[in-house]
Amino acid sequence: MRSRKWFNRLGITILTGMMLVASGCGSSPVNQTDPGTANTSSPSSKDNPTVTVWMGSWWQDQVPKIVEAYKKDHPNVNLKIETMPINGYLDKAISTELGGNSPDVLAIDTLFLAAMAGKEMLEPWDDYVKDLDPHDFTKAIWDASFMNGKMYGLPYRGESNVFFYNKTLFDEAGVPYPKEDWTQEDMLEIAKKLTIPGKQYGVGIAAATSDPANVMTSFAPVLWSFNGDFFNKDNTEAAINNPEGVKAIQFWTELYTKYKVVPEGSTNFALTKDVQPLFVSNKVAMMPGSTSMLKLVQQHPEMNWGMQYAPDKFGRAGGWIWTIPKSAKNKEAGREFALWFVQPENLGALSSVTFPVRKSATNMAPWDSQDMQFLQSASQYQRSLPIVQNWSEMQAGIINELQKVLTGGKSPQDAADTMAKQMNELLKKQ
Repeated sequence: MRSRKWFNRLGITILTGMMLVASGCGSSPVNQTDPGTANTSSPSSKDNPTVTVWMGSWWQDQVPKIVEAYKKDHPNVNLKIETMPINGYLDKAISTELGGNSPDVLAIDTLFLAAMAGKEMLEPWDDYVKDLDPHDFTKAIWDASFMNGKMYGLPYRGESNVFFYNKTLFDEAGVPYPKEDWTQEDMLEIAKKLTIPGKQYGVGIAAATSDPANVMTSFAPVLWSFNGDFFNKDNTEAAINNPEGVKAIQFWTELYTKYKVVPEGSTNFALTKDVQPLFVSNKVAMMPGSTSMLKLVQQHPEMNWGMQYAPDKFGRAGGWIWTIPKSAKNKEAGREFALWFVQPENLGALSSVTFPVRKSATNMAPWDSQDMQFLQSASQYQRSLPIVQNWSEMQAGIINELQKVLTGGKSPQDAADTMAKQMNELLKKQ
C-alpha cells in the first residue's frame, strides 16, 4: 500500500457508449494530414505506402509527435492519423468496413472486438506476434485480444482499476486506511463508518444506464469477489444467476438500498461525471479509478488522498488494441506501424495520454513515478469483461435489471434469472 498527498445484433446500431473509466472523451474528428475519410484513395505504392490509422480523439494532441517519430524510422511512409470521439466510434468503424473502405489500422476498445471479429471483419495477428513476450503485456488485455482461439488485436493500452480513498475523511472519522488484503465486507464496514447521511458517503458507485462501462467498473469486481461470473468457463451459458452471482448482486445493490453508504441518486451516476467531483470535494470517501482518476487528484494539491488495491484485489481491466480490418488497403504496412508503436521505447514515450500495456514501457517518465508504478503493480489483479458477440445488448440488460433491484422493483434472484435468460437468448443468436 502506498499513499501521497496532493456491444449484439449486428446492424449498424450498436451501443458504443462503453469505455474504460480512463479512456477520455474528445473533440470532433481530426485527420492529421488530410481532411478526407480514412482510405478513399487507391493503395499507395509498395515502396512509398500511405498508412491510415484511426484512434480516439483523446490522442489528438499526441498525433503530431507520433507522425514525427514514425517518419524518422520510416521516412518512406506517409502516416495519416484520424482521431474521433468515442461516441459513435464503433458504428463508424463497422459501417466503414461494410463499405469496404476501412483504415489500415483501427484502434478499438477490447469490448468492441467480438462485434467485429465475430462477423469476420478483422484479420488475425497470430502469425505476426511470435517475437513478442505475452508476459510483458497486461495479461487481462492480452487475453481480451483473442476470440475463438485467434488473436485479433495487438494491445497497446491497459488500464488497471484500484481504489482511491480520501485520507482527510478517514482521519476525521478516526478510521484506519484500507489495507492490501481488505475484502468487500471490509469495504462495507469502513463505508458505514465514513457515511454521514446528506453530507458525505463512504463509497461511490455507478449505476447509470448511459455509461455501461462505468457500471461494470463498479459491479464486475464485486461479482468476481463473490466467486461469481457472467458466463461459464467457455462462455456458452450464462452463470450470473448462480448462487454466487445472486449474492454479489445483493451485496452491491444493498450498498444503496439497505446500508445507504453511497450517494443518493447513484442510480443515475457515472464515475467520471458524477462520483469523481464528489470525491475531490470531500463528499465521497472511496471509489474505483485508474489513470484518469490519478491525473485528476494530482490536479488538487489541497487533497490528502491515497490508493489501495481494490477489495479482494479484483479490478476491471480496460484496454485498447490495434486491429487490421479486412478491407484495409495496406495491411502489411499497417501491421508494421502497429508493431512499431508497441515497441517499449515507442509505447512508453508516445503513450502520454493512456497507460502503456507493456511493463517494459513503464521505465520512463511519467510511468516511472511511484503513483504510476502502483497502478502497474495492480495490473496482475485485473480481469476483463467477456469477449462474446452481443455483449453490448447483454450488458444493457444486466444494467437494466440491476436498476430494478436498486429501485426495489425486483429481488436479486429474479433480476439474475432475467439477466441469464436474456444472455442465453443472445448467445443463441451468435
